[in-house]
Amino acid sequence: MTTFPLSILAIDREIFLGKAASLTLPTSQGQIQVLAGHAPLITFLQEGDVFIEKEDRASEKLPIAGGVLHVKGDMVMLLVNF
Repeated sequence: MTTFPLSILAIDREIFLGKAASLTLPTSQGQIQVLAGHAPLITFLQEGDVFIEKEDRASEKLPIAGGVLHVKGDMVMLLVNF
């Protein structure tokens, strides 16, 4: 399974810092999924749920009020609001 480094940050704390196999996010254009090797991307996130499939195949759901996704190289960063 191919993974990528993922950082999820809020203004006051780190939410997640580790490796992920996939990430599903709510955007204004609908849901998108990020996998390893994704093209560079910056987009705004809408209110909804972020689904993280971790390196060990465990899943985590994170409800957000909005934010920004940044994919560059093999790094993925989310800046989120609650």
